[in-house]
Amino acid sequence: MRIDPAALLRSLLAWARRHRRVLIVLALLSLFFSVLGYFTNPVSLPGMCKIYG
Repeated sequence: MRIDPAALLRSLLAWARRHRRVLIVLALLSLFFSVLGYFTNPVSLPGMCKIYG
């Protein structure tokens, strides 16, 4: 039982179209925290490593 690659691509694109808003929000949140981490002072509170990884 093999799945046709074209059918798989169509189903993935359909899923992405259905969840477009969620994907945009997640991308914007990721961008926000990346920019926040880039411009903040790397030396801060001791517990910050637990929040930002």
